[in-house]
Amino acid sequence: MNKLMAMNLSPNRVLGVVGLGIMLSLLGDQTLYTVLPNPGIASEAGLTLAMVGILLGVNRLARVLTNAPAGYLYDRFPRKPLMVSSLSVGAVSTVIYTTAASPGLFVFGRILWGIAWSGIWIGSNTIALDISENGDRGWITGRLQMWFFLSIGIASLAGGLFTDLFGFKGGLVLSACLTLLGVGLWALLLPETRPQKTMVSGGVETVKEREKFPWAVTLQASIPTFALRLVFAGVITSTTILWLGQFFEGGAPLDGIIVPLATLAGIFVVLRMLLSMLSAPLSGLISDRWGKRWIVLGLIFLAGAAGLWWMGSLTMAIALLGAAFATVSAGGIQGLVPAVIGDRVSNTRQSRVLGVVYTIGDIGSAIGPPMALFLVPFIGIGYLFRICAAVFAAVGLFSLMMASREK
Repeated sequence: MNKLMAMNLSPNRVLGVVGLGIMLSLLGDQTLYTVLPNPGIASEAGLTLAMVGILLGVNRLARVLTNAPAGYLYDRFPRKPLMVSSLSVGAVSTVIYTTAASPGLFVFGRILWGIAWSGIWIGSNTIALDISENGDRGWITGRLQMWFFLSIGIASLAGGLFTDLFGFKGGLVLSACLTLLGVGLWALLLPETRPQKTMVSGGVETVKEREKFPWAVTLQASIPTFALRLVFAGVITSTTILWLGQFFEGGAPLDGIIVPLATLAGIFVVLRMLLSMLSAPLSGLISDRWGKRWIVLGLIFLAGAAGLWWMGSLTMAIALLGAAFATVSAGGIQGLVPAVIGDRVSNTRQSRVLGVVYTIGDIGSAIGPPMALFLVPFIGIGYLFRICAAVFAAVGLFSLMMASREK
């Protein structure tokens, strides 16, 4: 851990502070994903189901425009002020949801959240690459993803629970307050991790430097990212409450009480994210020891394809088993892509490569929710998930092809 020794930083401390901030930042966003696909809650917010699909994707479209600038900024300037500023914008977006009386204000809030998440997520991955080296890169990027999945799970559970306890707008007020707490946390405790040797005089990049942008590895890493985000951040996230509704219409009975569907959806997301939490660092560790990122990616994609196919079953036990397989794959994929980038890209280009890769991924996650909510009434959730399985199988074969070229 020579980098960490030079900067006098503990990886546990850095990742812990970053992870807590991510968790608090996601409360408002995950509330929308967890509860708004429910027609009753959408109606309470003054939204149609079609508008919900647009809202759940518009922040991703915003990131298509903001990821690359965010990557440029992180390659040129210190990490901490950019991270704190990004989280502050995220808090403002949640405040806007609490006051929105029209779809237009919701759209504005979602655009702000897209800008904020570009800064938060590209910055977090850049920090993970700052504090890692070849021998532990998969492990550290996997642990960052572990924090991300834990954050998604807790934020989704909290969003569903806050909505059931305080109503849609009341729950968002509480989420906004907690996100503001995260701003203070990063302002006080987030360390600066940018290596001094990456500083560029005057923040000006030369023509020679621009010519070195690694487009080949960028596009290669973008393919698994696009597939992952189309399927999970797009289709799965926006249809979870509908998928569960096939098996637990109106809620799930538990010891004589009925667990409401919104809370049940939050609980399911927590359980799904717990599996991803385990698979992300484990997949990274295996790839560190093996020295082969792409073959691990290929095997994970093929396992995920099997899981997605089973999720399309109307038999609850098979569908839940499929959800477990698919979830394990999602964690591993998300942790390995940044490690691939860190292995092959210099630290003066990593943030910009991340920006381009996540831009392509965000195109997938932007079209996923409206596509899914449009197709469900026509083909059903089962066939939709099996189309996703075919996408995963194709990318699995691509990854194995890349593995044959891997040194």
